[in-house]
Amino acid sequence: MRCFFCKGNMQASTTTYMEDLGNCIVIIKKVPCYKCSQCGEVTYSGTTMKQIERIITQLKNTLTEVAIVSYPNVA
Repeated sequence: MRCFFCKGNMQASTTTYMEDLGNCIVIIKKVPCYKCSQCGEVTYSGTTMKQIERIITQLKNTLTEVAIVSYPNVA
């Protein structure tokens, strides 16, 4: 697979995904991704994005300001 931006090689890796929901900041650690070896651009598979959306939906109405979860434990 080639990077959309710089055409470098994309390699399987993991990353930390962060999203600000307004009332809560969600941090998901160890998310599987493809990362460009040249520029560092990150891309997620469709399956991974569905899992991220499911995790965020579950955490949207939490009473905490910051939620940190590990992807392998909640996916």
